[in-house]
Amino acid sequence: MNTAYFLRLAGFSLASFFAVNVLTGLLLALLSPKAIRFAEGMKAKSAARLLFALKIAPAAIGVFAVFALCIPSYLWLEPESAASEELGIFCLLSMGGAVALWLWAIWQSCFAIVKSERYLESCAAIGKKRSIAGENVLVVRTERTTVLAGLLRPVILISPDVLAVLSREQLEAAVRHERSHAAARDNLKRLAMLLAPELVPLRRIDQAWRRYSEWAADDCAVAGNRRRSMALAEALVRVARLGGGPQMAPLATPLLGEDLAARVDRLIHGDTRRRSLPWKPIVLSLAICAAILFRPSTLDMVHRVLEKLID
Repeated sequence: MNTAYFLRLAGFSLASFFAVNVLTGLLLALLSPKAIRFAEGMKAKSAARLLFALKIAPAAIGVFAVFALCIPSYLWLEPESAASEELGIFCLLSMGGAVALWLWAIWQSCFAIVKSERYLESCAAIGKKRSIAGENVLVVRTERTTVLAGLLRPVILISPDVLAVLSREQLEAAVRHERSHAAARDNLKRLAMLLAPELVPLRRIDQAWRRYSEWAADDCAVAGNRRRSMALAEALVRVARLGGGPQMAPLATPLLGEDLAARVDRLIHGDTRRRSLPWKPIVLSLAICAAILFRPSTLDMVHRVLEKLID
């Protein structure tokens, strides 16, 4: 097999990724209101997981389609002699679109990582370590800072003005909230969403994920304890009254987060959501889809369809 054959495969794969990514993004953009309403009846943790999966779905499904269907069908059914054939305009435009999407996703991810690491390093240089609620935190001389920063080993940062306005119980509740974000790998999820290319922006799903990730961290922090719930609600209100704080790093999760009023109301009055994410039906559906897809006839159909659309 010559170089031209594999270059054609690379172009074929990029064009396929772009087409699947755009189609999946358009479908999710249309269905996002229904998806968010479906998530509203779930526990906050399950809703956050579902919405995160939907946010990265265009990229994930695009990659899956390339490696599970497009590449195998090409290697199995495309003759080496076809390497000399010219690619059509749709294929070339799709290739360019895929390259642009990946370059933009990689650039913004690298920018976010560098900016976040610099922010954490600057805080570590001037901060002082302290133990609160069994957690090592870094006290930094900034204004209104209560944030989880960092990716692999995230650190909780707290400013002196926050320490001054919160009681011990409220401070412990705030630290438990940030520790819950660390346990859920929310900063890594923020990076994954930046790294997942998408032409069709899924802003509603992104906003809903941010809201439910905060709710999930609240639930984990209070663990059903009424006293802790009230302490966290009071902590949110007191920190909010301090006014605007410094600009945070892109890959950091502040205490106040999204929908402050709704969070405080929820902590005070509770939440009646009980439904978990239906993992068993989802896994069963994926298994059925895999059994249908991974057949020679499916690869043949994929190859013929993509030949017409891309060449």
